[in-house]
Amino acid sequence: MTYHSNLAKLVRIICVLLYLVLPANAQRLNEVYLHARADVIRGQYAEAVEKIFSIPAGERTTNMYQTVGESFYLAGKYSEAARNFAVADSVRANPHAQLFAARAYAMMQQPAKAVEWLQKYLSQRDKISESEIALDPAFEKIERSREWQALWNREWYNAADRRESEAAVLFRRNRYTDALAIIDTEIANRNSSARFFALRAKVYNAMEQHEPAHESAQTAIRMRNNSAEYFADAAKMAVNVKKYEIALDNINRAIRLEPYHLELYLQRAAILRLEQKFDDARNDVNFYFRFMPADNKALFQMGIAETEAGNPLTGIEYFNKLIDNDKTSPEYFIARANAHIISNDYTLAGDDLSQALDLDPRLPEAWHKKGVVLQQENNNEDACYYWRRALEMGHGEAAEYIYRYCIR
Repeated sequence: MTYHSNLAKLVRIICVLLYLVLPANAQRLNEVYLHARADVIRGQYAEAVEKIFSIPAGERTTNMYQTVGESFYLAGKYSEAARNFAVADSVRANPHAQLFAARAYAMMQQPAKAVEWLQKYLSQRDKISESEIALDPAFEKIERSREWQALWNREWYNAADRRESEAAVLFRRNRYTDALAIIDTEIANRNSSARFFALRAKVYNAMEQHEPAHESAQTAIRMRNNSAEYFADAAKMAVNVKKYEIALDNINRAIRLEPYHLELYLQRAAILRLEQKFDDARNDVNFYFRFMPADNKALFQMGIAETEAGNPLTGIEYFNKLIDNDKTSPEYFIARANAHIISNDYTLAGDDLSQALDLDPRLPEAWHKKGVVLQQENNNEDACYYWRRALEMGHGEAAEYIYRYCIR
């Protein structure tokens, strides 16, 4: 028993290590395509297209042509977009490209071609809901056409699909209890699919019921193990219940499925930081920086990682760059204040916390930490005021400080 359990543990460790070396061995990925994906994120669509077409034709994948199509679509060049979505689908069946081809033809007010592509898309089992298609701005341009009316003479969605769509609409309207009632009924009737469990996870998460959210997300990925989105969401839910090993496994699976999705590397860096694997976290953020230099999300992640690794001055350098880019986010000032507190610079910490509260006075953490800074400067009277404000906003730790320093 011991031998087998140790062997299983060793296999898990090896699998994790294999996933973690990906950024360090990025030559296995096409870096030109990664730079193109970064261009799309930045809105530099022409640059993205140019980079992808610099890749030899025989090496271009369906996803590359899909990205070219998306770039043209977002640039308003719908004819070129439709042509490249068609190529993407010809390289390998690509439902995403099929849907976007339909949108592109709709934007050009060519209903026959739009419907042709939409029929192909609707024949797939996994598709967006009927209500999402009906409300899609692109399809508004052809909804009065004869072809569009004929399309809906056929039932493309079954009863369970429509119930899921109804629950999703309720979720978006913050009617969480009503959404759960539909989802739970479908699951009880054994009409459930992975999509019901994934949606239930999102509903529970929005209700801050993290344990059932985590359980539902894990069920969803057991039922459907080829969705990077499901694995990434499941990783977030696992973090919320502090199951970091499970979260890391989930995000590794997401990256394996979508290695060109850059934001997944930042998500993994945050999980690695929570596990105090700071070197691995740095590797992921630095990998992201290669394609998205000076990106605010990455600067924030690196600042926190350095601070928590015991390098607050290095963390402050990242936070300085971050705040130079964006002076409107209170969480950036709070993060830099934490680094100043660790480095015993209470004056600068206090300044940052005051700035955070100027931006948003509804932050109990900022009120509490401002009290801590003032107490360190031997200003107990003002510190007690800040702690009381924090306690009024539900900051439980502030009560301990009030008891220790403010009750005479």
